Amino acid sequence: MPKADQTNQQNLHFARIRRVKWLLRYMPRRARFHTYPLVGRFAAFARRRNFLWSFQYPQVRAAFYLGSVLTLLPVLGQLPIAFGLCLLFRTNFMILGGLQFASNLLTFPFILWGTFHLGTFVLGVTGLDSLAGLIPPPPADPALAPLASESAAGSSFSLYASAFSIGGLIAGVALGAVLDLLWRSLVVPAAKLRASRQPITASITPHEPAPAPPPSSSVL
Repeated sequence: MPKADQTNQQNLHFARIRRVKWLLRYMPRRARFHTYPLVGRFAAFARRRNFLWSFQYPQVRAAFYLGSVLTLLPVLGQLPIAFGLCLLFRTNFMILGGLQFASNLLTFPFILWGTFHLGTFVLGVTGLDSLAGLIPPPPADPALAPLASESAAGSSFSLYASAFSIGGLIAGVALGAVLDLLWRSLVVPAAKLRASRQPITASITPHEPAPAPPPSSSVL
């Protein structure tokens, strides 16, 4: 029976490993880091940094928030930026880099639409759009209409940039908080329960008494 129990434990362990690999198949893993563009040149450097691959809670929590904000911002080169943020904040690259794949050709239009409307709503509610001059008032003199149109074009660009930035920041923090809550509510308790159910395999051997020293012979 002990041998059957050990075989069952090994099968469960290998099944968990296969599930984890299946979940992490789209994430930039240490073994495949060299295959990614640009950041793959630093594969040897990255593999020596254990915090990039650590699933301890401080590294995971920072990766959730930074990765969620970065993937919702309309910036190019998100994966190299994610790698730089991981080195700067000493966080998990598998999670932070993996979150960048959530922004792709299929989801990018919806992300832009959502972050823009969220940003404009926040700017309008708080009054920051008119306070910062993002929406200029109409000119009083009709002769100044051409200059006003140029100013309006610049203000429109500033309005779009501000809306995308503020909307992406707020939505990213909210998404990071949701992922953080799910991790603390589901993953951490499951890991503690699994660790508590692990069988104790260490055996305690009693200490044998030390051999008595040989009697010393004195020469008279």
